[in-house]
Amino acid sequence: MTAVWEVCVLGPVEIAVGGRRAPLPGPRAARVLATLALAGGTPVGVPRLVDCVWGERPPRTAAAQLQTVVWRLRGAFADAGLPAGVLARRTTGYLLVEGAHTTDVAGFRQDVRLARVELARGQVDLAADTLRSALARWRGPALLGIEDGPLVAAAQRLEEERQRAHEQRLGLDVARGRHHGANAELRELVELFPLRESLYRTLALALYRSGRQGDALGVLRQARERLRDQLGMDPGRDTVAVEQAILRQDVALSTSGGTSELRLIERALEG
Repeated sequence: MTAVWEVCVLGPVEIAVGGRRAPLPGPRAARVLATLALAGGTPVGVPRLVDCVWGERPPRTAAAQLQTVVWRLRGAFADAGLPAGVLARRTTGYLLVEGAHTTDVAGFRQDVRLARVELARGQVDLAADTLRSALARWRGPALLGIEDGPLVAAAQRLEEERQRAHEQRLGLDVARGRHHGANAELRELVELFPLRESLYRTLALALYRSGRQGDALGVLRQARERLRDQLGMDPGRDTVAVEQAILRQDVALSTSGGTSELRLIERALEG
């Protein structure tokens, strides 16, 4: 019986067999493996793989060298106890055979989707725990060690997914009355993503619930200034509604799991 194995891209690119990390035969093999894993079972053509390994100026022998990289990668699979054929060749390119492996990114995305379903059912605590499990799959920055070529854009997209899930988890913490512990993390995210309005709303709510109405309004003023300066636009209706509710000290804002607050968080989960 073949051990369960996983391709890991949420951190250094690795394969894990039965929970044990197996070494890869060099950085080129890591790039090929990452490209195939992110393709989700769709064959990847040789030109695309060459681009991901060597960039815009590949050597004239790139296609032949790619065959060597694939051969060494298959050898690493064999050394890890995996069966032949998990890395297959098709007419249109190479692929990792679906059903023979999992990926940490697929597990992460599945958890995020599950959290959305749980929240829609009103299971706020369960949704927060599911998002925490999703984030625990990360072992560092996505595709760690790959610093150039097309995979950099893929890594950036994965990091955006990670930060959105982080924001969603913090939003649910605030909804559950755990606002004190969320303040610092929310401030860090605001600085990382200074144009994401939902972060300002959640931070403002966390500060308001911590008895810091002035600071909460200051955060929303900062959001308005940044949006106007950098995008030439005013905050959206949701942000204005939160600001007005804080100004009038709406009792609903002081109630964990308030209907209006959960609606905002639900919209964030849908985004």
